[in-house]
Amino acid sequence: MLNYIWAGLIIISVVFALWQDGEDFQNDRYRNGEALSVQIEDLPPGYEGLEDPEPINVSVKISPADYISFFEPAEDMDLVTRGIKSAQVWAEAKAFFAKPIPAKLMTTNRGRELQLTVPDALPTPLDVIYEATKNDNDLLPTYLDGWVLTDGEPGRATASITFGHTSFVKVKQVSATMFEQAGSAVTFSIGLMGVIALWMGLMKIAEDAGLIAVFVKLVRPILGPLFPQIPKDHPALGLIAVNLAANMLALGNAATPLGIKAMESLQELNQEKDTATDSMVMLLAMNTASVQLLPPVTLIAIMGLAAADLFLPIFLVTLVSLGVAITAAKLLGKMRMFKKTDPMRPNNPNAQKGGAA
Repeated sequence: MLNYIWAGLIIISVVFALWQDGEDFQNDRYRNGEALSVQIEDLPPGYEGLEDPEPINVSVKISPADYISFFEPAEDMDLVTRGIKSAQVWAEAKAFFAKPIPAKLMTTNRGRELQLTVPDALPTPLDVIYEATKNDNDLLPTYLDGWVLTDGEPGRATASITFGHTSFVKVKQVSATMFEQAGSAVTFSIGLMGVIALWMGLMKIAEDAGLIAVFVKLVRPILGPLFPQIPKDHPALGLIAVNLAANMLALGNAATPLGIKAMESLQELNQEKDTATDSMVMLLAMNTASVQLLPPVTLIAIMGLAAADLFLPIFLVTLVSLGVAITAAKLLGKMRMFKKTDPMRPNNPNAQKGGAA
């Protein structure tokens, strides 16, 4: 079931991304193929007459008004009447383009290029264009449609530039995130395999040595009423106790294999293998709302020693949540609609061989 939920979320994300990209395409959000007017400064004498010159360092000035009118035409954004949003866009563009942008002017197989050195923060939507089209040197390539030297001002020219083609931005972001998270999942799974193997091995040794049986006798008075379907002295109670203890001590990676082992033991008692028993539901509820005697490892990593100050609130909140979880599991288990589907009910016609005797 969980696989279907994840698949549905992925499909919804892709559809939403396609819808957003469709709107951007319809509105020509990134002005693909259109030219923006800029000023090029610090050109060396005679540069315009050279064939395939070496790259040179220049400065590029972009008028905030030209930038705004290029990406937000007047019919879409009236800077005088559209209010706070327009004022913010104008302020961002004015602050960003207050200084010339360093760039390299060069000739490539696509013609003359201006490769802009990009600061940390870019105004919208130039930040999206940069992420989609930046080169290996983290420069923003733009292409000269034409330029005219400014009379009486040596080293300065008025030019028209176009940005690289930008499309399907949201779909690419969703795809990149999917592959990144898939890789993280594999890495996490491989690391978790060692932890699971270690604790499974230790529990097998403890079981063969009789330690689990001793532990069952100790926890039976406490856990017996919560798990009445488990036979007396069955090792499942010991495994459940160890699993809950690991959760209380915030040993997340240790609690996972112990919980799996406990569920496997409960499944051996299950008379209807494709349906969870009341004991399984109770264990899952208690795991989800387990009392925390120690702050979680993640919280300690973030807050350091200050996490100890949260001990009492964490303990009280998790104690209440555990009480609610146990009460809910017990009450729902007594409801008629759930009792008649309980795999451990007497005379279960769907009971499978291999269940509890």
